[in-house]
Amino acid sequence: MLPSARVRWHYRLVANGLAVVLPRNEVAALAKVPGVAEVWPNVRYHSLATPIPGPTQIGADKLWAGGSLGDGMKIGIIDDGVDAAHPYFDPSAFQYPPGFPKGQTKYTTPKVIVQRAFAPPSPSWKYASLPFDPTESFHATHVAGIAAGDRGIVARGSVLSGVAPDAYIGNYKALTIPTPGFGLDGNSAEIVAAIEAAVADGMDVINLSLGEPEVEPSRDLVVKAIQGAAAAGVVPVIAAGNDFGDFGHGSVSSPANAPDAITVAAVSARGIVADFSSAGPTPVSLQMKPDVSAPGVDVLSSLPASQGGPWGTLSGTSMATPHVAGAAALLRERHPTWTVAQLKSALVQTGDAVHLESGAEAAATREGGGLVDLPRADNPLLFASPTGLSFGALAPGAVVSRTVTLTDAGGGAGTWTAAVVLQSGIGAVTVPPTIAVPGTLDITATGATATGEETGFVVLTRGTDVRRIPFWFLTTAPKLAGEPKLPLTKPGIHSGTTVGAPALVTRYRYPTGGDDAYPGPERAFRFRLPAGAANAGVVVLSGRVAPHITFDGSEDRLAGYTALPLDLNPYRKSYGTRRRIAGVVLPAGGIYDAVFDAVGRPGPFTFRYWVNDVTPPRLRVRSTRGGIVVAAGDAGSGVDPLSITATLDGKAVVARYADGRITIRAAKGRHRLVLLVADHQETKNMEDVARILPNTSTLKTTLRVR
Repeated sequence: MLPSARVRWHYRLVANGLAVVLPRNEVAALAKVPGVAEVWPNVRYHSLATPIPGPTQIGADKLWAGGSLGDGMKIGIIDDGVDAAHPYFDPSAFQYPPGFPKGQTKYTTPKVIVQRAFAPPSPSWKYASLPFDPTESFHATHVAGIAAGDRGIVARGSVLSGVAPDAYIGNYKALTIPTPGFGLDGNSAEIVAAIEAAVADGMDVINLSLGEPEVEPSRDLVVKAIQGAAAAGVVPVIAAGNDFGDFGHGSVSSPANAPDAITVAAVSARGIVADFSSAGPTPVSLQMKPDVSAPGVDVLSSLPASQGGPWGTLSGTSMATPHVAGAAALLRERHPTWTVAQLKSALVQTGDAVHLESGAEAAATREGGGLVDLPRADNPLLFASPTGLSFGALAPGAVVSRTVTLTDAGGGAGTWTAAVVLQSGIGAVTVPPTIAVPGTLDITATGATATGEETGFVVLTRGTDVRRIPFWFLTTAPKLAGEPKLPLTKPGIHSGTTVGAPALVTRYRYPTGGDDAYPGPERAFRFRLPAGAANAGVVVLSGRVAPHITFDGSEDRLAGYTALPLDLNPYRKSYGTRRRIAGVVLPAGGIYDAVFDAVGRPGPFTFRYWVNDVTPPRLRVRSTRGGIVVAAGDAGSGVDPLSITATLDGKAVVARYADGRITIRAAKGRHRLVLLVADHQETKNMEDVARILPNTSTLKTTLRVR
């Protein structure tokens, strides 16, 4: 993302000037409805029923009644660009605070006090350097309205208010480049620059309704920037992601995986967890996320006029996140001495239970601490550090302990009763029966006798006061650990066979979805990556196998989204397609396994293995006699034939690739050729990499065919 650094999940319909959205399977039919202006991926399906009263659902109105509306607070919206001229951001009742405006001041107002855009060096886009894209920006405007739209605005028969209506808005447009399916997007370099600018500008809260698949957190520049922002006293609030329907558990994205971030899941007006809302643990680092939940289904807020506005209802964790950003601004206004960690604890430990459609409470890995309850968070009684617990992956019967530090938040000192509510699994979590505040709470997890996830809450009670600490762990006994592994010691083309191989692994995690079951035999190869490797991967060249990358000997430790046989590059039309390519991006140094599962009848296969492919293919015109021949080579992951696109004199033409050559039919005469060619690593490059499409070459040339 997410957009989300991309919004990957939904479609929007603009009909008769009203923004509506619909599921993918209804796009073709409803796109034919009279009056339809456009259909494109943006936001998730929703009805046009009465919208969520989001601020009142989290109790913001109770704080408003006490005079707290976010006065003086500054919320930075790091997104695709806020429409400062929207009526929801009427500046007439505001004055610039000292030291403002900042950035591109010709676009600022006394409400939207910062205007900045962070365009990448390439590719170019005509509106990339503007703080608002008149053709593409929409998402940030909706998000900003939820967090800090003005009070008492009438829209579509409802009276609207942002959660912190008197707060200022800082617009940090980090998503600037159009993509085929996800609106405006941005990579880690631009997102980090926006975060650092927001901190330097003095924002109190930053909202990132965006995300990309998790990589090793210690190598994630955006996670480091989020951690730095929190250390500087800025509250980072981040969308968990909208991938649950496709990827299941282990679908929380980056930078929502940042330990000090407040990571937000989405619920409906009835307090039901949204079917799209991403679930923990984080897929690579196995952290306990999300942290809290907030309204994120059918949320009515501002939209630019060019995008179906001025009002529209959207759904996503993108919409839940600004509810919490606004909530954090209200709490910061009321409690200026609270640290970022204390404010986070106040929200997490005081949440209300979120439920499934069945009526059962949602797993802690779906709801975090629960639905934000601002009046209770305003008087949290105690602070917990950490606010949630992951015990990681445990062997059956293994014992791991964690310590939570409890401090008095005002009125919370004394003895509390401690108990455990285990929601799923048959493992054990134990705590002492009572705990003194201030003090430390020792919590012990024991792996179950059978594999599976354990989720639940440590519940602290004193009289009628209840505070909860969510937890998660996995009991695992990986079958892959006992399989023989063939060594991969150098990059290049290798061969193997699934004939006679063991058939022990059927499924991989995390994530738990987005993949198939593999009942047939699998052949495993082992390789070691040095610290600091940029990437590594395998692509199947022949044979009927599907590849995956796992951490050392465990099918329960899939190396994140990139380890799945999918194209994950949001800048390509092929995003989400099945590809027989698996890899790691910005990995930790250590041992990995490349596992090839038979798809159908076992047999031989060949594959290419690479490490540190950071250069695109080399292209050179070789011949123009009777047509065009271009030599294409790539010593790393190899030229990807499916990536090749060509235009001749502005028209798309067929380009065939074989034996290192691309051939294009062309009549005699002078032609203008534009050829784009990527290697296989490009399928794994996401927003985590610094440059956009770093493994794609473009050849532009004028030539004469003889």
